Amino acid sequence: MSIRFPNLDINLGHIAKSVSVLGFDLRIYGILIAAGMLLGILFIELQARRKNQDPNLYLGMTIVSLIGGLIGARLYYVAFSWDTFSGQSWKAVCDIRNGGLAIYGGIFAGALFGLIFCRIFRLSFGRMADISCIGLLIGQIIGIWGNFFNRASFGEYTESLFAMQIPVDAVRVSEITKTMQDNLKTVNGSVYIQVHPLFFYEFVWCLLLLIVLLIYNRRKKYQGEIFTRYLAGYGLGKIAIEWLRTDALYIPHTKIPVSLPVSVVLFVVCAVMATTRRILSKKREAIRRRRREAIYGTEEKHSRSYEDMQHYESVQDEFRDILSGVDQKTDRTDTKEEPEQEDQETSETAEQQNKQQSGSSEKPGDQQEAGQTD
Repeated sequence: MSIRFPNLDINLGHIAKSVSVLGFDLRIYGILIAAGMLLGILFIELQARRKNQDPNLYLGMTIVSLIGGLIGARLYYVAFSWDTFSGQSWKAVCDIRNGGLAIYGGIFAGALFGLIFCRIFRLSFGRMADISCIGLLIGQIIGIWGNFFNRASFGEYTESLFAMQIPVDAVRVSEITKTMQDNLKTVNGSVYIQVHPLFFYEFVWCLLLLIVLLIYNRRKKYQGEIFTRYLAGYGLGKIAIEWLRTDALYIPHTKIPVSLPVSVVLFVVCAVMATTRRILSKKREAIRRRRREAIYGTEEKHSRSYEDMQHYESVQDEFRDILSGVDQKTDRTDTKEEPEQEDQETSETAEQQNKQQSGSSEKPGDQQEAGQTD
């Protein structure tokens, strides 16, 4: 019942696999998965409302995807553990109380059911998947701790800082490798295996991936980019985790964990797809920007010609001012010419007066001459 982390000096003396409620034993593994689902759904609903989208459609898609994901996760596990289930009844095949769910089966089947739902209701799968995958990731972050209580998802023997010790009696004999067997630890009379806590590694990776996707969500270039990058990022983390895992599902007749090549293919395909579509989206955005600039330039040209008309009117005002200035100069010239005319008139008047005076002076002389003649 105990789990120890010797290099961190942590000793958890009693970690139960289940709790009793009203006489029913409930696996903590299942409780945490259910809690993760509910929190993921809550996040999806809140995000849908924040983006002014119909939360009921997201709820319907989430429920359909969860049902499909549960079926797919069980089928994936059964398909690659057929030696264990062959010859058993369908009831045993469908019994998931003791575990037996594979995450990749749940992701692929859930995405397929969600795609069908969007096609039926003519919705954008990319837009809805971008929000839903964040809710799924939140569910994974919480649900992955079910492996801690279930003593599952651990790796090979290690002496690292996070080395975890699990009692030998708490795990299946088939999950104990030769290296673990050669390095058993005895503490207070109990025998432990010392392994990598892969559940904790996956928890940390999913938490970092969640933070990155939330930040990146503001800069996405196309609908479905966040979902594609979620698949690529999760696949990248699972490559290392599946490489260290010892209780993995194997490809039949091989010692290759089936999730390892799936993770590699998922990472490569989704990373290339996301990068390519982002580049194309940027190019389309640049083309649309140039078109908008061209349209704006044409409109600005028309508006600029109108402004030129206004400017032309103001130029007319300026010419009007110039012409009024010329008139003022003409008036000043006329005022200068008037005194000259007055001077001429004055001189002419003086000459006439002189002539009159000279005429009057000549008449007495004439009279005298006339008198003498007489």
